Amino acid sequence: MPAEPSAPKREGRAELGPLPGGHHGLTPEQVAESQRERLLAAVVQIVARRGYRAATITEIVKAASVSTRVFYVNFDTKEEGFLAAFEAVLAHLEGHLAAAARGEDDWPAEVVAALRAALEFFAAEPELAHFCLVEPLTATPAIATRLREAVLAAVPYLRAGRARRPAGAEALPDSTEDSLLGGLLTLASRAVLAGEADRLPALLPDLVEFALAPYIGAEAARHLAAQAS
Repeated sequence: MPAEPSAPKREGRAELGPLPGGHHGLTPEQVAESQRERLLAAVVQIVARRGYRAATITEIVKAASVSTRVFYVNFDTKEEGFLAAFEAVLAHLEGHLAAAARGEDDWPAEVVAALRAALEFFAAEPELAHFCLVEPLTATPAIATRLREAVLAAVPYLRAGRARRPAGAEALPDSTEDSLLGGLLTLASRAVLAGEADRLPALLPDLVEFALAPYIGAEAARHLAAQAS
């Protein structure tokens, strides 16, 4: 099984600095890996701060302390660099949410745990929140499509809630999960766009009630939402 990509390192700290000159004891492969990781971190940093359309490859390579040639060794375009960074963050986030849900003993509690973990993750990483939840919406069609694919990957997990509905209840429309996930993304991205990423965890009760009500009923969803607050 291939190794899980690491999430891009954060901000303009030492991680983004150049490798020391002279003999540093690293193999060419390790140097290349370090350069790629710094590029991914720089893509997140510059795009989150400047916006996808305003961000330039010149700014990205400067933040990563690598040459333009190194950028083009790794990526053909800015879009490709964005998508690579997005995939790295997504892989990390998926593992994080799976671990949070794994400790729960029933489906509604798993949903609550996953929502809480996602909100806390992005609240602690506002640049990643802007990069993942806001910029893809207006970047390029390919990037917007990849965000939609990532969101829709959660459809089977929500669809499992249909088994919780009482016998004889009216069937939910096929589009229910798609609509719920779109609503969750919209609520979270609005908070980030307003500069309130740090307040994302405060959305948890509303998101819990919104996500669970179609499956377990409004009253039970409100109860779980109150417990989550």
